[in-house]
Amino acid sequence: MAIPRWQEGKKISGHTFLSYWEKLIAFLAIINLSWIFFDISYLPLRNFWANRVIFLFNSPSISLSLRWLPDITRYYDHFKGIEAYSSGKEIESLLKKIDKQIITKGVDARSTKKILEAYSIKINNILDKNKTQNTQKNYSRVMLMRNLIDNRSVNLDLENTTKKLLSVDHIKALGWENEKIFWKNQILPIIKSSYSRDINRNGYFIDRTWKIDLAFQLIFLLDIFIKVNIIQTRFKGIGLHRAFLKRWFDLPLLLPYGRLLRIIPASERILQTKLIPIEPIRSAVSQWVVAFLAIEIFEVLTIRAIDSMQTIIRSPILPKKIRGLCSYESINNKESSEVSEFFRIWVPLILRRIGPNMRNQLIELCEYALQKNIQVNPLPKILKDNLAIEKAESAISFQLASSMIDTLLGLSKNAGNKIAEKDLELKKLRSNTIDKFWEELASALESDTRLKESQLLLISILESLKLSSLNEFKNQAGVSEIIAELDNLNFNSEKNPPRQSS
Repeated sequence: MAIPRWQEGKKISGHTFLSYWEKLIAFLAIINLSWIFFDISYLPLRNFWANRVIFLFNSPSISLSLRWLPDITRYYDHFKGIEAYSSGKEIESLLKKIDKQIITKGVDARSTKKILEAYSIKINNILDKNKTQNTQKNYSRVMLMRNLIDNRSVNLDLENTTKKLLSVDHIKALGWENEKIFWKNQILPIIKSSYSRDINRNGYFIDRTWKIDLAFQLIFLLDIFIKVNIIQTRFKGIGLHRAFLKRWFDLPLLLPYGRLLRIIPASERILQTKLIPIEPIRSAVSQWVVAFLAIEIFEVLTIRAIDSMQTIIRSPILPKKIRGLCSYESINNKESSEVSEFFRIWVPLILRRIGPNMRNQLIELCEYALQKNIQVNPLPKILKDNLAIEKAESAISFQLASSMIDTLLGLSKNAGNKIAEKDLELKKLRSNTIDKFWEELASALESDTRLKESQLLLISILESLKLSSLNEFKNQAGVSEIIAELDNLNFNSEKNPPRQSS
């Protein structure tokens, strides 16, 4: 399907500063839009950015580590007004020390036992400290950690349970690798996900991301001024106010709210500079939408046309409508006279000029038809072999064809001359004859039972036509086949463009 001319991107001639500038703005619009998606999803996905681990199948033992990604929480938390609990880093540091100590010196070493004891005390302090937090979110995290630790051990006392899980005997029995997976993949992510947000004096959460967005907004504002200047240069009579109105869809680039609406001006810039080849996607979507709408509209129009005809036929005032076709019932006499005048001009033109100019072609056609008839009814073999008889057949067929065509053309010329003449009496007689026909037809329908019978028959015929049309629509090729056919025609026309006449 061809691209509509109003959707074709305007090509920028040459490698001018304006072309580079528009590509730069399109690239910045993509970066800004990507940052907006990241900023909106930062709080829901902060736990992932803090741990950079994806747990597969909701199992802590099966995980995909993405720790090669930078820990952006330490930088971006400041812009969102987030203050992470320091206990998370302390727990992570202690866990690394325990792992290193066990690998180098073993579980029975005195230094290992001291670190395990410090780790146990730290865990208990975190749970006791957060037990009375006033936020439901932190309380839920604490209860989740308590349940995980309780399920790991049968002891109901939290302090004794933690000591048991971090005891040397327990670690020796289950192995440090299994215990490390528990503390690292189940407990540590919950602790690191705990944070608090600062609140300003108006009671709203502090959000400093406007400082990042401000740089983009200033560049976009400069780009809008450049585009407005281009509009004023191109259209001399346009004012500044109307020039800004022509770029109304750039307004989301400057607003701090509704930032997702920036996808509209960003898409416009990407399409114009063709920075990302999204035209095939737009073309495919346009093809499917237009194809579906065209089929639906054609079906609706067909059904509506048949329904309108059925309504007219079913109407009890059908004779009155037929009588309304008479000239004396017509309100707009000018329209009927214009139609009559149109035929008065063109019919004589065809009969007096176009027909006579085709005399030779008509004679050849008629002569060929006569010779074919002679061949269907052949002469006896003795006469057929005679050369004089064969020439006589050709001459006779030519004379007959010429006489017939000349007679018909003469009659058409005379008829054209008569029609071209403005004979008011002939016009009146013709009008009276047509009016009498409509009047008699309406009277016959009013005074006879044929009206209802004809109405029922015509309505039944139209209903059958409607059903057959719907079945034909269903049996026709689907949208995918139609689009494939259009693509085939389009590609063939591109390969074999029509020749231009010299």
